[in-house]
Amino acid sequence: MCSETNARRIIDVWLMAGDESTEPCVWISTTVNNINDVQAASRREFGGAWRAQHSPEEVEWSKRMVDESSLGWKRGEILTNEQVGDLWYFNTHPEYTRPPFISGGGYPLISETAKPVLEQFELGETVFHPLTLMDSEETRLTTPEPYYLLNVGNKRSMGNYEALGPEDGPASAPLVSIAGGIVYVPRQGKEARLVIVSEALNGPDIWLDPKVPSLLFLSDRLVTGLKSTGMDKGWGLVRCAVGTL
Repeated sequence: MCSETNARRIIDVWLMAGDESTEPCVWISTTVNNINDVQAASRREFGGAWRAQHSPEEVEWSKRMVDESSLGWKRGEILTNEQVGDLWYFNTHPEYTRPPFISGGGYPLISETAKPVLEQFELGETVFHPLTLMDSEETRLTTPEPYYLLNVGNKRSMGNYEALGPEDGPASAPLVSIAGGIVYVPRQGKEARLVIVSEALNGPDIWLDPKVPSLLFLSDRLVTGLKSTGMDKGWGLVRCAVGTL
């Protein structure tokens, strides 16, 4: 349990968590946790047209690959090329400029312009899987630049699980305890209320916590780099306090 003084300090940090704050902080990308931000993108083998033209064995293979990739990236597993695929359907138009970061069918996708910005920082076990985004008829590219599936393999604990997501906790709690605390589901719109233990700041500049799926954690210096280059759009960034509850 935290002391009253420490709890007050954490609350004060929440209230003052603007760009001017000199307090240690962690940033969270909330985009892949927001169902309203999901773009209708999916790999070709996920579509009914592709499956109608292939054998039952190939269809079962495609389903397995989709399942493995959708769960694997949230666990911090480095996906194989087979699990990711190369051609994805994204029925938009190249003249519509998309943000540098999008949630493509629930996966974190990063633009080619943003990729070298991230590569200036310590990324540890992070892989950029190249994708070809086309219309579902496969007649044209649908984005003005290539995108990559951002596959982060750095895993660290954000901590404070029971304090932020108590069993049968109120709707105001930012985490929901699932299966007795095996997994904590982040409540959409409440991510800024999370408090990250200081130990999580040690390591690469981007990571995830397999116990709290659908969130990407970013260091303050990485976010500063993204903002300074205009590559912070689309991430849904919120700033979180650091401390122990």
